[in-house]
Amino acid sequence: MVAAGCAATIALVAAPAPADAAPRCPSTVTAATSKAATVSALRNTCSQAGVDRLFRAAQAGALPVGVYNGQARPIGGPNSGASSAIGGVWAGKRFYRGWLTNRVLGGEALPANVYYGRSALDGKRVIRIDYARSGLGGLHDEIRRLGNGVYLGYGFDGPRRIVTFWVWR
Repeated sequence: MVAAGCAATIALVAAPAPADAAPRCPSTVTAATSKAATVSALRNTCSQAGVDRLFRAAQAGALPVGVYNGQARPIGGPNSGASSAIGGVWAGKRFYRGWLTNRVLGGEALPANVYYGRSALDGKRVIRIDYARSGLGGLHDEIRRLGNGVYLGYGFDGPRRIVTFWVWR
Protein backbone atom coordinates (compact mmCIF):
# COMPACT_ATOMS: atom_id res chain seq x y z
CA MET A 1 0.00 0.00 0.00
CA VAL A 2 2.79 2.44 0.95
CA ALA A 3 4.75 1.52 -2.19
CA ALA A 4 1.67 2.16 -4.36
CA GLY A 5 1.11 5.54 -2.67
CA CYS A 6 4.78 6.51 -3.20
CA ALA A 7 4.61 5.46 -6.85
CA ALA A 8 1.45 7.50 -7.38
CA THR A 9 3.02 10.56 -5.70
CA ILE A 10 6.17 10.25 -7.83
CA ALA A 11 4.05 9.91 -10.98
CA LEU A 12 2.13 13.08 -10.09
CA VAL A 13 5.31 15.04 -9.38
CA ALA A 14 7.17 13.71 -12.44
CA ALA A 15 4.34 14.15 -14.91
CA PRO A 16 4.29 17.57 -16.50
CA ALA A 17 1.29 19.68 -15.63
CA PRO A 18 -0.90 20.52 -18.60
CA ALA A 19 0.35 24.13 -18.41
CA ASP A 20 3.93 22.87 -18.77
CA ALA A 21 3.19 20.86 -21.90
CA ALA A 22 3.93 22.50 -25.25
CA PRO A 23 0.87 24.28 -26.61
CA ARG A 24 -0.92 22.69 -29.53
CA CYS A 25 -0.25 24.10 -32.96
CA PRO A 26 -2.66 27.02 -33.39
CA SER A 27 -5.00 27.22 -36.36
CA THR A 28 -4.68 31.02 -36.26
CA VAL A 29 -2.46 33.50 -34.43
CA THR A 30 -3.88 36.83 -33.25
CA ALA A 31 -2.44 39.75 -31.32
CA ALA A 32 -3.77 38.12 -28.14
CA THR A 33 -1.82 34.90 -28.75
CA SER A 34 1.29 34.67 -26.57
CA LYS A 35 4.55 34.86 -28.49
CA ALA A 36 6.04 32.28 -26.11
CA ALA A 37 3.18 29.85 -26.82
CA THR A 38 3.54 30.41 -30.57
CA VAL A 39 7.31 29.82 -30.48
CA SER A 40 6.87 26.68 -28.37
CA ALA A 41 4.15 25.28 -30.64
CA LEU A 42 6.17 25.94 -33.80
CA ARG A 43 9.14 24.11 -32.33
CA ASN A 44 7.39 21.27 -30.55
CA THR A 45 3.92 20.48 -31.88
CA CYS A 46 3.21 21.99 -35.30
CA SER A 47 3.29 19.55 -38.17
CA GLN A 48 4.66 20.85 -41.47
CA ALA A 49 1.05 21.08 -42.68
CA GLY A 50 0.23 23.25 -39.63
CA VAL A 51 3.19 25.55 -40.31
CA ASP A 52 2.25 25.76 -43.99
CA ARG A 53 -1.34 26.66 -43.06
CA LEU A 54 -0.16 29.47 -40.75
CA PHE A 55 2.23 30.79 -43.40
CA ARG A 56 -0.42 30.82 -46.13
CA ALA A 57 -2.90 32.66 -43.88
CA ALA A 58 -0.38 35.33 -42.76
CA GLN A 59 0.33 38.68 -44.40
CA ALA A 60 3.83 39.98 -45.19
CA GLY A 61 3.53 42.71 -42.56
CA ALA A 62 5.99 45.52 -41.96
CA LEU A 63 9.66 45.07 -42.76
CA PRO A 64 11.27 44.24 -39.42
CA VAL A 65 14.01 46.44 -37.94
CA GLY A 66 16.22 45.45 -35.00
CA VAL A 67 17.39 42.27 -33.34
CA TYR A 68 15.08 39.26 -33.56
CA ASN A 69 15.54 35.96 -31.73
CA GLY A 70 15.13 32.88 -33.87
CA GLN A 71 14.54 29.16 -33.93
CA ALA A 72 14.52 26.75 -36.85
CA ARG A 73 13.97 23.17 -37.83
CA PRO A 74 14.36 21.19 -41.04
CA ILE A 75 11.29 20.95 -43.28
CA GLY A 76 9.01 18.31 -41.79
CA GLY A 77 7.51 17.75 -38.38
CA PRO A 78 8.92 18.79 -35.01
CA ASN A 79 12.49 17.58 -34.51
CA SER A 80 13.91 18.68 -31.14
CA GLY A 81 17.37 17.27 -31.86
CA ALA A 82 17.72 19.14 -35.14
CA SER A 83 16.20 22.30 -33.64
CA SER A 84 18.71 22.16 -30.79
CA ALA A 85 21.61 21.62 -33.20
CA ILE A 86 20.51 24.56 -35.36
CA GLY A 87 20.09 26.63 -32.17
CA GLY A 88 23.75 25.99 -31.33
CA VAL A 89 24.75 27.83 -34.51
CA TRP A 90 21.94 30.26 -35.39
CA ALA A 91 20.23 32.63 -32.93
CA GLY A 92 18.14 34.85 -35.21
CA LYS A 93 18.55 37.90 -37.40
CA ARG A 94 19.43 41.58 -37.06
CA PHE A 95 17.33 43.60 -39.48
CA TYR A 96 18.46 46.97 -40.78
CA ARG A 97 16.55 49.09 -43.27
CA GLY A 98 16.72 47.06 -46.50
CA TRP A 99 19.20 44.41 -45.35
CA LEU A 100 20.08 42.07 -42.47
CA THR A 101 22.73 39.89 -40.91
CA ASN A 102 22.21 36.47 -39.36
CA ARG A 103 23.17 36.02 -35.72
CA VAL A 104 25.49 33.01 -35.85
CA LEU A 105 28.03 31.56 -33.43
CA GLY A 106 27.83 34.62 -31.16
CA GLY A 107 28.48 37.08 -34.00
CA GLU A 108 26.87 38.29 -37.19
CA ALA A 109 27.40 36.93 -40.70
CA LEU A 110 25.71 36.28 -44.02
CA PRO A 111 24.35 39.71 -44.94
CA ALA A 112 21.28 39.70 -47.16
CA ASN A 113 19.03 42.18 -48.91
CA VAL A 114 15.49 42.48 -47.51
CA TYR A 115 12.53 43.59 -49.64
CA TYR A 116 8.97 42.71 -50.57
CA GLY A 117 8.52 40.07 -53.26
CA ARG A 118 6.27 37.23 -54.35
CA SER A 119 6.36 33.85 -52.63
CA ALA A 120 7.74 30.89 -54.53
CA LEU A 121 5.05 28.83 -52.77
CA ASP A 122 1.81 30.70 -53.42
CA GLY A 123 2.67 33.90 -55.33
CA LYS A 124 1.39 36.10 -52.50
CA ARG A 125 3.43 38.96 -51.02
CA VAL A 126 6.28 38.02 -48.67
CA ILE A 127 9.29 39.65 -47.15
CA ARG A 128 12.10 38.21 -49.23
CA ILE A 129 15.63 37.81 -47.86
CA ASP A 130 18.11 37.45 -50.73
CA TYR A 131 21.61 36.16 -49.95
CA ALA A 132 23.21 37.20 -53.28
CA ARG A 133 25.12 39.95 -51.43
CA SER A 134 26.87 37.15 -49.46
CA GLY A 135 27.81 35.32 -52.66
CA LEU A 136 25.06 32.77 -52.06
CA GLY A 137 22.80 33.66 -54.98
CA GLY A 138 20.82 30.42 -54.87
CA LEU A 139 19.69 30.96 -51.28
CA HIS A 140 16.77 33.05 -50.11
CA ASP A 141 14.27 33.20 -47.26
CA GLU A 142 10.61 34.15 -47.30
CA ILE A 143 8.80 35.37 -44.18
CA ARG A 144 5.33 36.55 -43.20
CA ARG A 145 4.15 38.15 -39.97
CA LEU A 146 1.73 36.28 -37.75
CA GLY A 147 -0.86 38.32 -35.85
CA ASN A 148 1.23 38.53 -32.68
CA GLY A 149 4.43 39.77 -34.35
CA VAL A 150 6.23 36.44 -34.79
CA TYR A 151 7.61 36.19 -38.33
CA LEU A 152 7.31 32.69 -39.81
CA GLY A 153 9.18 31.59 -42.89
CA TYR A 154 11.22 29.21 -44.95
CA GLY A 155 14.78 29.04 -46.18
CA PHE A 156 15.21 28.01 -49.82
CA ASP A 157 18.09 26.53 -51.78
CA GLY A 158 16.99 27.39 -55.30
CA PRO A 159 13.36 26.27 -55.59
CA ARG A 160 13.62 23.75 -52.72
CA ARG A 161 12.55 24.57 -49.14
CA ILE A 162 15.23 23.37 -46.75
CA VAL A 163 14.33 24.89 -43.38
CA THR A 164 11.37 26.30 -41.48
CA PHE A 165 12.20 29.17 -39.12
CA TRP A 166 10.59 31.87 -37.03
CA VAL A 167 11.91 35.09 -35.53
CA TRP A 168 10.44 37.33 -32.84
CA ARG A 169 11.31 40.19 -30.48
